[in-house]
This record gives sequence, structure tokens and C-alpha cells, in this order.
Amino acid sequence: MNQQGIFEWTVDAAVIDRARVLRGWTRRDLARQAHVDEGTLCDLFAGRRRPTFGTLRALCQCLGVSLEAVIAFEERSVSAAGQTAAKLTF
Repeated sequence: MNQQGIFEWTVDAAVIDRARVLRGWTRRDLARQAHVDEGTLCDLFAGRRRPTFGTLRALCQCLGVSLEAVIAFEERSVSAAGQTAAKLTF
């Protein structure tokens, strides 16, 4: 059986939201401070859209949070039959 590894990443928006709350900022404050569109931020917290790395970097820098704290990488092995397996989180 031929298997190929595929890496995917997910965002833990709760880490960003906790850091925002600890600073006493509203979501609007965070959007302004990070120069990120409020709609993009709203989609991130609602889980409707995954932000770009640039957006995540801006949010993390603004909040003093590392990218590693908000991004989880998953490796999925895809066989010829289309089955997936395995998970790695950093």
C-alpha cells in the first residue's frame, strides 16, 4: 500500500482570545492594534475561516504570544484507498 504524508495546520483561537482578554481589549481593539480586518477576526473566532500566517503573526506579535502556541500541525497519511491516519501536534 502506497502512503503519502500530508501536513495540515489548525489554529487554537482560544489562545488568542485569552491573551486579548488579559490585556483588557475588545475584539475591535485587537483588530485595530494588529491592523487586521474585523471581519477576518470574527471569522477566526467563529471557526469559519483559517487566517493566513501573516494575519496570525500580526495577532501574535500584538499580543505577545508565540505562533507555536496557536498553531497545531497534523500529519495525515493518505493511502491509495484514501484513508487518513496519524496526528502530530507541536
